[in-house]
Amino acid sequence: MPAPTISFANRLDFTVTVYDSFSTQDKTNYFGTLTSIATVPANTTASVQLIHSTSVLIVSNATSNSPLARLIYLPEVSTGPFGVGPADVNAMAQTMNFITFITDNKNDPLTLAFKDLWKDNSKPQVTPVNQFFAKHHPYANCTFATYMMGITYTAEQPEAKGKPLNQALYSLSTLATLLGGTWPSFLPDIVVTKFTCNTHNDVLALQAGIDLKKLPAQSDAALQFFGSLFNVQQLQVAVSINHGFNMGFLGTRLSISLDAMHVPFGDSATLTINKPTVIIDVNPLFKFIVFTVTGEIPFNIFGKQFEADVSMVIDNIEANFGVVIKGDKTSLPAPPVMKGVHFDTFGVGIGIIFEPPSAAIGLSGQLHIGDPGSGTLVALDDDTFVVVCQLIEEVPNPLYISFYVPQMHLTDVFTVFTNVHCPVDVPVLFTDLSFQWSENPMEPVALPDGSLSNMGYGFSAAANIFDFSFYGDVEIDLTNGLTADIEMAPLALGSIFAIKGDGTGVSVKVDANGNPIKNNQLVTKAAQKQALKDATTKQLVPPGGAVLKLQTLASPFLHLNAAVSLFEVENVHLDADITSSGITFDVGFSGLLTSNMSCTLSDFHNLSAAFQYGINDTIPLPSIGGVSLGSISLQTSVGAHFALSTSSSDIVLKVGGSFDFEGLTRNFGDFTADVNIQTLSDLLSSIVNNIEQNAEQIFGDLLSTGVAWAGKVQQDVITGVNSVASVLQNAFNQDAVQVASTMKDAGFGPEQIVGGLQSAFGMTQLGVAQVMQQVGYTGEQVASALQTVFGSDAAQIASALSGAYGWSADQINGVLGQIGFSANQISQAFQSLGGEFSNFGNSILHDLDPSNWGFP
Repeated sequence: MPAPTISFANRLDFTVTVYDSFSTQDKTNYFGTLTSIATVPANTTASVQLIHSTSVLIVSNATSNSPLARLIYLPEVSTGPFGVGPADVNAMAQTMNFITFITDNKNDPLTLAFKDLWKDNSKPQVTPVNQFFAKHHPYANCTFATYMMGITYTAEQPEAKGKPLNQALYSLSTLATLLGGTWPSFLPDIVVTKFTCNTHNDVLALQAGIDLKKLPAQSDAALQFFGSLFNVQQLQVAVSINHGFNMGFLGTRLSISLDAMHVPFGDSATLTINKPTVIIDVNPLFKFIVFTVTGEIPFNIFGKQFEADVSMVIDNIEANFGVVIKGDKTSLPAPPVMKGVHFDTFGVGIGIIFEPPSAAIGLSGQLHIGDPGSGTLVALDDDTFVVVCQLIEEVPNPLYISFYVPQMHLTDVFTVFTNVHCPVDVPVLFTDLSFQWSENPMEPVALPDGSLSNMGYGFSAAANIFDFSFYGDVEIDLTNGLTADIEMAPLALGSIFAIKGDGTGVSVKVDANGNPIKNNQLVTKAAQKQALKDATTKQLVPPGGAVLKLQTLASPFLHLNAAVSLFEVENVHLDADITSSGITFDVGFSGLLTSNMSCTLSDFHNLSAAFQYGINDTIPLPSIGGVSLGSISLQTSVGAHFALSTSSSDIVLKVGGSFDFEGLTRNFGDFTADVNIQTLSDLLSSIVNNIEQNAEQIFGDLLSTGVAWAGKVQQDVITGVNSVASVLQNAFNQDAVQVASTMKDAGFGPEQIVGGLQSAFGMTQLGVAQVMQQVGYTGEQVASALQTVFGSDAAQIASALSGAYGWSADQINGVLGQIGFSANQISQAFQSLGGEFSNFGNSILHDLDPSNWGFP
């Protein structure tokens, strides 16, 4: 239907402007969107072309722009003629007087009665307002319509008074106050445009235009973020005014509903909120306006689809979200690789922080690990898990999962988290296990504790292996078991041993109290963000330590890559396996040893080693009674070992070993060596010193009896002995007969025995001969020995043989002749002895005289 033309009569003495007041509410429009359609001079009737088939008209003073009347054109119902006259001016004057009265007399009963009409804006207000004015004679010509026009004029900003009504700027605080609301005295005013007033079923519906950049927000950051939610600066919003909490707010509320909102989320992503309602609250309890957005967000996490109602409240530094999950919020499925992990309950957390821009969205809740029925339930100190999400095409998608386990043995890790049997027989205890699952380990993200989500599924933890402390990441695979590169700190046991490596070190972030930052948190609050920013780095493992490679698919399961320094050998590359005995490895010493040194590092404080080497040293034997027992030339193979142990207060080096000598295995040690030993040669010297110091025990079988000792002297096993007889006499307390017997049994010759008796005991030839006779030597042997030791004195030898063996002169003559004495020497010797010997001597001389030889 085309818009009609109406007749309009201006019965006033000044020009008026006629505005089309448009609203979709038609006749319930009391102050709509204004469009100037005509200017009618004073006391003139004019034709006015309407622009809508059904029209609400607002007539104002063309000079002062003060409103005069509200007219309605309804086809076939209210078609005119229309006009404005003194009655309208009078009605508006009463209205403005009333507005002035209630403004100046806020506690007057009339004011309070009128204000009560607006307390429940959910009830019709047009009729009660009209009835109120009708009851009060000074304002009997006022109506709801004149009051709405009057408050808009009153609320006009001074700079807009001279402008047409469709260009007016309004004070929201004035409008709110005149509509029964309360505007905080400490809150700056809000200037609005395009104010409209409509009713629906007589219930007030207000709208106004706002400039998003001019709202009195809690902070510039909050205002900037709120403005970023829209692609325009000017926003037309609904205005609600309330006096109590029955509608969930107190004060003035501006709101707008949209189909969807794209919320800036961190640096570059956006979060879609479906069916959002944007709310701006002017609350007398706050010194700033409060921004709120409510709506819905869909989720699809590990195949579980659900929706969540969200409420985003924007404060000065962040946007806080309240989230209520619709429907089932239990039994969230875990990713397939996370065998044994059960998410029992969950909720959604969201947060946006303005500076620096960051945001977080995810799920958190409670979990249990293992199966109580099978006895594999894992004890947890903290049963909280978090699923941190990222936005892909504005939809939340899982990014990583984090949860913690206080401790687990390696075998339990296998049992609970994999489908394979643990093949490792070395006890490994993991503590402070920080589990993580990553959606894309090829694109790691920084976790709250400063680490990276660089593995598909696994955990970082401290590992204790024979009291060795390692730290690092362990990756879990359902089929292949576990793989890891975990580091230990550089280790030094005094100046003797050190083990280092290519470890880069491990550090974590800690809070002000030194507690590690947890990854199973959603950083949705600025305070959390600040705590992470203020976190300091704590070094768990310094760089330069050995790296342990753990893999359970095939042996070796625990392999250590390191560089070892032992005595003077430095930084030798080490490939060592960890067995049930500890860390075992070999070190070579380039000719000093006849074997590699086989080492076992059994724990963080104990190193043991075994090796073979050749000894070639002279070992002095002990002295007894000031008499040296000689020395031993020790040239043999030695099997040695040492144990190096440390504690908080001490370092101890114990050395021991054995060697074969003279048919027996002889042990030395274990003895405590000087921990300041610097070289292997020093160690070997300490072994020699210990053998020397303990020679009496080590070679005890050789020194236990005089016979044993003397036998080894005779065999040149024991050397450096000046007088065997003297040692037997003084060290073994033997008399002359015992000495002679011992030396004989040991294999010494008669001459050696005779010489020993002579030197040790100072015996005469007779005494020696008597001893020799007692120990079983023949006269012939003794005669020869006496000659060798005492010299060629035939008389002394003859006397000794006679005294010791009771031999006749004839017997002695024969022996002396056998040992080289001439007949003349024997004759002279016998003559000197007298008696029988003298006669026998003379006979020898007789026989020597040729004159006495008879010739045939």
